Amino acid sequence: MKFPHLLLASVCVLNAQTVSVWLTTDDQKSLLQPQAAVSFSTGGSANIATVFIDELKRYQTMEGFGASFTDSSAWLMNKIIPAASLPGVMNSLFDHNGGIGISFVRNPMGASDLARSLYSYDDMPAGATDPNLSSFSIAHDQADIIPLLRQAKSINPRLKIMANPWSPPGWMKTSGSMIGGSLLPASYTSFANYFVRYLQAYAAAGVPVDYVSLQNEPLYLPDAYPGMSMPATDQLVILRDYVLPALAASQLAAKVLIYDHNWDQSRYPQTILADSTVAASAQIGGIAWHWYGGTPGAMSLLHNQYPNRNNYVTEASGGTWIADEVKTDFETITQSMRNWSSSYVKWGLALDENRGPFIKGGCGDCTPLITVNEGSGAVTYNIDYYTLGHFSKFVLPGAVRIYSSNAPRIVSAAFMNPRGTEVLVAYNDSSSSQTFQVTSHGRSFVYTLPALAGATFMWTPESGARNRISPSISAVSQQIQASSYNDMYGLQTETTSDTDGGYDLGYSGDGSWAEYRNIDFASGVSSVSIRVASAGSGGTLEFHLDTLSGPLAGTATLPVTGGWQTWTTVTTPVSGATAIRNLFVVFRNGGASGGIANLNWFQFH
Repeated sequence: MKFPHLLLASVCVLNAQTVSVWLTTDDQKSLLQPQAAVSFSTGGSANIATVFIDELKRYQTMEGFGASFTDSSAWLMNKIIPAASLPGVMNSLFDHNGGIGISFVRNPMGASDLARSLYSYDDMPAGATDPNLSSFSIAHDQADIIPLLRQAKSINPRLKIMANPWSPPGWMKTSGSMIGGSLLPASYTSFANYFVRYLQAYAAAGVPVDYVSLQNEPLYLPDAYPGMSMPATDQLVILRDYVLPALAASQLAAKVLIYDHNWDQSRYPQTILADSTVAASAQIGGIAWHWYGGTPGAMSLLHNQYPNRNNYVTEASGGTWIADEVKTDFETITQSMRNWSSSYVKWGLALDENRGPFIKGGCGDCTPLITVNEGSGAVTYNIDYYTLGHFSKFVLPGAVRIYSSNAPRIVSAAFMNPRGTEVLVAYNDSSSSQTFQVTSHGRSFVYTLPALAGATFMWTPESGARNRISPSISAVSQQIQASSYNDMYGLQTETTSDTDGGYDLGYSGDGSWAEYRNIDFASGVSSVSIRVASAGSGGTLEFHLDTLSGPLAGTATLPVTGGWQTWTTVTTPVSGATAIRNLFVVFRNGGASGGIANLNWFQFH
């Protein structure tokens, strides 16, 4: 059985001046492949696209990256992979040195679409019920899922485990089946106790669970595989009045992640967190999100409203419908990190050569991290394994995301690990190679990324570097990407189709703002060019110095371009901007028709 070549090299960082590099190319000829090291040197070029790093500006703490031990995944790995080969495969998945260091798994509570059959932990004959859960049993999971979870925990002791049902037992529902329907009000108490019994049974089996959510994709009701409708108002009542009290009464430490569905329905978690009892509960761990609709910027919206609640991407499947998995993964994971997610979890950990087993009507075009051939037990490592590995292998649990700017055609996310190493993941989202520099505390290195390629850079900062002031960004020589803000309010990033690629700032309303710190205007500037698109009401863009209400350096009229991705460049005069200042960009005067405009970049002259 052939394991990925990355296993031949463990993670190492040579010294403070040396940067270790790993590369994945779009043609997949290089897959998380170690490259020749590069070195920091004093200074840098003012005229090259630059990614700025600032450890003094810190964001969310990272909890992990991973995938799901579905019924299908666990059976393939535990029963089909030869027993002598399984330890090597597990290490390739969960070990940080010999593999990609998966540190977060999401387990279906019962059958999902990636399962061999319909099952729950308390199945009853048609027409029968079991409100006291007398027949509750996790025997199904003890065959394959729990043994693998115990192995994974032994390899990576900091592994986080989340669990949630696609459906509870059918007798709890209006449909009488695990397919279709909603939860019967008469079953609310049994449903809450179902979680208690599950958490207690898993803990007794040596696999304590860190998080649960009440329902996978509560706004989608599949017609052929397990699912359940659970509107926000229902989830609020079930959570507040039944599940949270049951967890507290049983003294269970697992926290609840609310929602667990797509980015495009932010009103759902807002409805739940607007309740004072839920908002005050220490048992709420945060908000779970899926990537199939909307933009990662929704997580920043919720973070700004509820800064004490974490955000988690808990399902983001690869699939045959994705034209370029390398591009999609690097862009989506990077943007998720830049929008406060503490995790990024792919869907199935393992599937067979036919992307199964799956229940009829389920996801037959989802792609896993590894493919297990049902006939031979041979394991193939898919591109999803490597793209996820660019993050999971190097960004350790407990790492903190730190500030990194984006640059024209380069998107990034940066982290500081608990023991001090720093990690930058950068992706070239253009169709030509791009040379850029990375600057941190007055030291820089230059790197050239092939077209549509991503790289992870890792180094140990030189002694005393973190005590220096934050870096300044030249307003004259650098095109400032709108997504490079330090802080913002009332905006969301989204992937843009503009020529420079990257992420634009959208969803703007009157008073929305973004802050850019330490902009070096030198002896002064006279104008600013702005890249904008609008299918909304137009409006104005104000440039304020120092504070949100500080001196007004310039105001630009934002045209209606006829589309949210129909881009044009406008130029407006500015005055009074000199030296190193903080810059606030403020959207104003939007009409009643909705958003004002999208902003991709700006540059001073």
